Amino acid sequence: MLKLVNFYDKHKILLYILFAILVGISGFCITQVTVNYDMTKYLPEDSITKQSINILEKDFTYPGTARVAADNVTMLEAQQIKNKIAAVDGVASVMWLDNFANTATPTQFIDEKLLKDYYMDNKALYTIEFKEGDYSSKTGQAILEIGAIIGADGGIIGSAEDARFTRSILSEEATKIMLIVVPFCLLILMLAGKTWIEPLFYIASIGVAVAFNMGTNLIFHNISYITQSMASVLQLAISMDYSLFLFHRYLEEKDSGLERHQALAVAIKKSLSSISASALTTIAGFAALVFMQYRIGFDLGMVLGKGIVFSFLCTITFLPLLILSFHKVIDKTRHRSFLPTFAKHKTLRWKYPVIIIIILVAVPCFFAQNNNDFLYGDTSGSAGSAQMLATKEKVTKTFGESEPVMILVPNNNIAAEAKLCKDLQNLDFVRSVQSIPTLADPTIPRDMLPTTLKDQFLSEDFSRIVVFLNLGNESKLTYSTTEKLQNLADKYYDNGWYMAGKSTATTDIKQTIENDNTIISLFSILSVGLIILIFFQSVSLPVLLISVIEFSIWINMSVPYFQGTRLIYIGYLVVSSIQLGATIDYAILMSHRYMEFREMLPPNESAIRTMQTAGGSVITSALILTVAGMTEGIVSNIESVSQIGFLLGRGAFLSGLLVLVVLPRLLVVCDKLIMKTTYHGKRKKFILSPKTKEESL
Repeated sequence: MLKLVNFYDKHKILLYILFAILVGISGFCITQVTVNYDMTKYLPEDSITKQSINILEKDFTYPGTARVAADNVTMLEAQQIKNKIAAVDGVASVMWLDNFANTATPTQFIDEKLLKDYYMDNKALYTIEFKEGDYSSKTGQAILEIGAIIGADGGIIGSAEDARFTRSILSEEATKIMLIVVPFCLLILMLAGKTWIEPLFYIASIGVAVAFNMGTNLIFHNISYITQSMASVLQLAISMDYSLFLFHRYLEEKDSGLERHQALAVAIKKSLSSISASALTTIAGFAALVFMQYRIGFDLGMVLGKGIVFSFLCTITFLPLLILSFHKVIDKTRHRSFLPTFAKHKTLRWKYPVIIIIILVAVPCFFAQNNNDFLYGDTSGSAGSAQMLATKEKVTKTFGESEPVMILVPNNNIAAEAKLCKDLQNLDFVRSVQSIPTLADPTIPRDMLPTTLKDQFLSEDFSRIVVFLNLGNESKLTYSTTEKLQNLADKYYDNGWYMAGKSTATTDIKQTIENDNTIISLFSILSVGLIILIFFQSVSLPVLLISVIEFSIWINMSVPYFQGTRLIYIGYLVVSSIQLGATIDYAILMSHRYMEFREMLPPNESAIRTMQTAGGSVITSALILTVAGMTEGIVSNIESVSQIGFLLGRGAFLSGLLVLVVLPRLLVVCDKLIMKTTYHGKRKKFILSPKTKEESL
C-alpha cells in the first residue's frame, strides 16, 4: 500500500490530467443520455398493456391525449378556437360539440348531455388527440402552441400535459436540488470534520464519481426520469461516508506519529475493508432492484449501483491524491469537531429497557407498514405544480373527469363489436364510446364508410374502440373498473382482445410490482447478510445489524399509515432496498470499531469507545442523507421523486438514530453470543475472557 501511495505522490500531475480528461468526456456524454418519461415502457412484455401498446403503435398509433378548456367564449368563438387548434402541427384530431350537433342552432335545441360534455357557462372543452405520443417533444411543442391560442384564462390537462411539464422541469429541479444540497453538505461536513478544507475534498471526490456515473449512462438505451432526477444527489449523499472513513482514519494515524505517506497507506489499508463492505452492501441493496419484473427497478438498480462503484474507486484513488497534494493545508486548517463526541459517556445505561422499547415500537410498525394504502399507477409519478392542480380542478369541476381507454377487438365480427359498444355505453363509469358502431350505422358496409373514419378505427386485423371513463384519481374503483372492462371484452371475444389506458396500465403495474416485493426483500436481506457474514466472519452480527436497520425501515414506512396518506408502492420498494443498503454502513462502521476495541477492552468500554470514535461519522453521514432526501422531497414537483425523497430522508435519520442508541447496547447485551459465533483468528484472547467488574457496571 505504501508503494501505491508513493506512486500517487510521484505522478500527481499526470493523474490530475487523466482525471480531467475523463471528467470532460463524461460531461459530454451526459448531454447525450436519453431520458424516458413513459413508465409503461418498464412493464413486462407479457402484460396486457404492453402487448396492447405494441399492437396500437403497429396498426394505428398510441396517441398523446389532452383536454383543453377555453374560458369566456361564445359558441362562435369556441368554433374558431377549435379550427385554430386543429391547424397546430402535431394535432391529429379535435373533438368538440360540432362533431355531434349543429352549433349554429340555439343551445336550447342541443342535447343537454352534449352541452354538459362540451360547452357550459361560456366554457368550451375540446378533446385532443396528437399525432405522436404523450412523451414526444412534438406533442409538447403542440401543447405550448395550444396554450397560446386559448390564452391565460384557458387550461390544458391530461397525460400529454403531465409529460410535457415533467420533461420541462426535470433538469431545472436537478440543478436546484444540487444547489441546495451541496452547501448544506459543506456546512455539515465543516461542523463535523476535523479540518476546514476536508469538505471540499469530499465534494470534489464524489463530484468526479457522479460525473463518471452519469456520463456512463450512455451505455443504456435510456434511463427513466426518476433515475435521472435522483441519481446524482443519492450518489453524493449515500457514498459520502466512504471519504469520511478514509480521511478521518488518515488524521487518526497521522496524530499517532506516522509520516504522511505512511499514515495514508495505513489509513487506506485499515479502512479499505470497512469501505469495501459498506460499498458492497449498498450495491447489494441496489442489485435487489434489478430483479424486479417492473423494469424501472433494473434502471434504478444499475445506475445507482454503478454510481457506488465509481464512488468507491474515486475514494481510494482521487481522494488520496488530494490528501497528498494539500497535506500542508490540511495541517494548517485543523479544528475540533462541533458535533457530539460522546466523550462524557462512561457507561451505557438502560440497555435492556431501550432494546425492549424499540422492539415494542417496531412490531406494530411492521404490521402498519404492510397495511399502507398504496398508489401504483403511472400518474403517481407525474409532476405537478399548484397552478396545474388548480387548472385540473377548474376543468373537472365544470366538465367532470374523462380518461380514455383503447380496446382492440378482431374486426371480423361486426355484430359482436356493436353489442360490446352498446354494453360499454350502459356502464355507469363510462362517459362515452367512440367506435365505428357508435359513429356510423353498423348495417352500412365498411368499405363504403369514409376513409377518415376507417383510418381512425380500422386496421387489417383489428377494430379500435375508445372508451372515455369518468374516473378520478387512482383508487380501488380503478382496479374494479379495469376488471369489468376486461370481463366484458371476454364475454364477446374470449382472449382475442387488447386494452390500453391509464387505468389498465395502473392495474398491470399493481399486479407486477406486488409480485416483486418478496423477491426484493429476500434478496436484499440475504445478500447484505452474506456480505456482513464474510466481512466479520460472524454468524450473529449479520442478524443483529440487519435487525436494527429493518426496525428503522418498519418505523419509517409506518408513518404514512399513521398519517393516513397514500404511499407510492414503487417508492416503498425502492426506499426499503436503498435504506437497507445505504444505512447498513453505519452499523458496519460501529460494529467494526467495536470488534477492534474488544481485542483489548471489555464490552461496555468497547461500546463507549466505539461511540466516541465512530459516532461522529455516523451522525455526519446520516445528516447528509437526511438533508439530501428531505431537499428532494421539498423541492421536487414530481410526486414519486418527492415521496421517495421524504421516505429516504426520514429513513436515514431513523437508521442513524437506532444505530447510535440501540446498536451499542445490543452489542454489549449480545456480546457473549457474538464472541461465540465469530471467528477470531489471531486476535487477542481477552475477548473471550470472563466478565470483569468494569463490564458488569
